[in-house]
Amino acid sequence: MMNAAEMKNVARAATLNLFADTLAANNAIQFGDASFAILQTVDGQEIWTEVTVKTKAYKATKVNPAFDPKVAAENWKEDKRIKAENAAKKAAKKDA
Repeated sequence: MMNAAEMKNVARAATLNLFADTLAANNAIQFGDASFAILQTVDGQEIWTEVTVKTKAYKATKVNPAFDPKVAAENWKEDKRIKAENAAKKAAKKDA
């Protein structure tokens, strides 16, 4: 039976394998166990982007709950909504 670290490594490797063809087709440069750099050109400017695959907690502990992607997605959407609302308020103050 695998320990937690081994299981996470297998899961990360399986996920990276899903993207292997895309990473290769985009000439991604691997610079970590699960991190890649991909060059993009925007308006003639070369910009490096980073893609990293991380594992999340799959079991709850006394300190942290297990990762729930639905909760994470809702939190992200709420954070975006609040930031947009704050940006709109700030822009309105500038215009006043």
